[in-house]
Amino acid sequence: MRAILWDMDGSLIDTEPLWEVATYDVSERLGRRLTPELRAKCIGNTLPDTIRICADHAGIEATEEVITRESEFMESRVAQLIAERGIEWRPGVRDIIEQAHEAGIPVVLVTNTRRRVADYCIDAMGRDAFADTVCGDEVPAGKPAPDPYLRGADIAGVDPADCLALEDSVTGVRSAIAAGCRVLWAPMPQAAPPADAIAEFAPPAEHLDGDLRGWSLDDLRAVHASLSQ
Repeated sequence: MRAILWDMDGSLIDTEPLWEVATYDVSERLGRRLTPELRAKCIGNTLPDTIRICADHAGIEATEEVITRESEFMESRVAQLIAERGIEWRPGVRDIIEQAHEAGIPVVLVTNTRRRVADYCIDAMGRDAFADTVCGDEVPAGKPAPDPYLRGADIAGVDPADCLALEDSVTGVRSAIAAGCRVLWAPMPQAAPPADAIAEFAPPAEHLDGDLRGWSLDDLRAVHASLSQ
């Protein structure tokens, strides 16, 4: 393992509840509140894909105007929630990042969130936590396409196969695998993945039923090594 590529929302920090509020708000603005099952399908998606899910559920056409308007609303809503509530690191993450720095292993943040909102979170975490950052509006296609992770590996200067991606969503896992990365999949407790997805991804992904509390950099190295065999 020569680099760590780390998803942001739900992986580095617990912002998924904020996106959940904003997503339900958008669905209600469009005329019909999402079901919990449809909301789960939005996790890790790009903003346009999330707006399309909301629009389809409401029975309206997801025109470019609708996507642009609702995306701007959602980003503003999340920024407001971040300002009001702050952000919270997921357990174990900061210790591993510090160990990676000491070992000279670059940590690149790779998110589907657009730069406008991601910067609020990155500033709150501290920009010196990362060698660099990749946002969803800075690549040709967002997750589940491989572009974000390919860009992250390129920034780190290593082959994707030498990277361990840390993800919480099915969408993100698909993206990292498509890029050729090894993946540690640690979903949020409230977002238990379907069993068929766990079977589909293993290997090159390992599913963690819990968080990274008590984990170390050596544990991540061991996961990468086992998935590389």
